[in-house]
Amino acid sequence: MPAELENININTINTFIMETTLLDITLTKELIELIAKSFTFTDIEAIGKYIFKKYSTHTLEDINESISISPLNASKRLVYECEQHNHLNVLFAFIIELDNTSLNGKTVKIKGLENLLYKLANSGIFYDFSRRKLRFYNQEKKVLKNWGSLKEGREYEITIASVDVCDNSSLVKKHKTSVMEKVYFQLWEFIRKRLEIYDGRIWMWAGDGGILAFQNKAGYSVSVACCLDILMSLPVFNLYPNKIISDQISLRIGMDAGLIKYSDDTGMIISDVINYASRLEKKATCANGLSISEDLYKNITSEMKKNFIKGEKFDGKVAYTLSYDYSKALL
Repeated sequence: MPAELENININTINTFIMETTLLDITLTKELIELIAKSFTFTDIEAIGKYIFKKYSTHTLEDINESISISPLNASKRLVYECEQHNHLNVLFAFIIELDNTSLNGKTVKIKGLENLLYKLANSGIFYDFSRRKLRFYNQEKKVLKNWGSLKEGREYEITIASVDVCDNSSLVKKHKTSVMEKVYFQLWEFIRKRLEIYDGRIWMWAGDGGILAFQNKAGYSVSVACCLDILMSLPVFNLYPNKIISDQISLRIGMDAGLIKYSDDTGMIISDVINYASRLEKKATCANGLSISEDLYKNITSEMKKNFIKGEKFDGKVAYTLSYDYSKALL
């Protein structure tokens, strides 16, 4: 094993092996591309030697040592070998742990890791960078997209929140995509933690925004309280010392409630409730604002209603809005 790799968290990798299943084919292909873009052939050989002890791409490909092998082909072979020996999870965990560590005398910067982690999370696995710990959605009822009870094809009363980052295009243009991917991954983690408190779920996340879901049996006011919590604690997120840009992140949120036919592929659910919440967020909500449909407004507490201004017509329905200017709350 190369000396630089000895500090990798072996316990984390072993846990990953025991408690997760192999990545699906889409994630496997993305893993190949990620490795090819982030590592040289020599680096990939070192990773292979870590996993298999004795490893040579030239030998496996039956190619003379004098012939060069591209990082892409080396990556394909490494992933293939890991698949054949049921070590794909070992490889994936190792790549996560390797980011920002040293390999072959260089600091590793893995290109596109955040995007792959988003998709990994959607498949049921979340990697907590702050604790260097893998969390398994498929083994924790509190983070299952169906709360462990919703069935495919059946209709349920659900509240939806459409969340979007304001001025995303300007931020990406100013800081570049790779930088904003890291900021949005931090934002995703920030939102996820608040959802756990209110028993909400992330049904879809695309970097700069997504769809949140709440079971109405928990109470309509709970879902609105969660979104208020997100907006009102956003100034704290903007003060995070590890936030890598100084620009303030602002959100807008639109909400609606009603019957939704559930699908395990939550990103593909077609629903008037989701569509209305999304339009309400995009077309009728200001920065750091929250808009809710009339159906939702009627079912929240009287105290909560006081926070929303007079309703206005939107898409044939009445919607109620509020905005939060935290600077005015400072003494």
